[in-house]
Amino acid sequence: MKQSICLILGAAFLLCSFKSDGLIERVYPELLGDYDFYKSVADRSTSYAKEGEDHFTARITRKDQILFFKNGKKERKMHFVEAKMPFLDDENHVLFGSKGNYEPMFYRGDTIVIQSYPIEYQDNYFVKKKGS
Repeated sequence: MKQSICLILGAAFLLCSFKSDGLIERVYPELLGDYDFYKSVADRSTSYAKEGEDHFTARITRKDQILFFKNGKKERKMHFVEAKMPFLDDENHVLFGSKGNYEPMFYRGDTIVIQSYPIEYQDNYFVKKKGS
């Protein structure tokens, strides 16, 4: 009898430990999903995704990760952190990065803006895929 209770409690503990309680799922659940690269803007020039040969996508997961893909192959994996940049005018941002280097990801509606992928130092717009 004691063994079955210990087994049940152990299984319950194990299931609870794998339950996701991440920042994105808890605070920004509308950001979860897959995104297609739409355009990149720098100063007064704009380049659209359809003008290039490569297909760039991003995926925001329940594990507080943002994954970047080029032609279906994963190129980068970064993590979100629960912090804000107080000096930014736009409150609609969340920080992501790796190894202590974090940058803001801006969001509004079904669009996210990232400044490091696929073209660094430009505003790269990704639009959420339908049904994602």
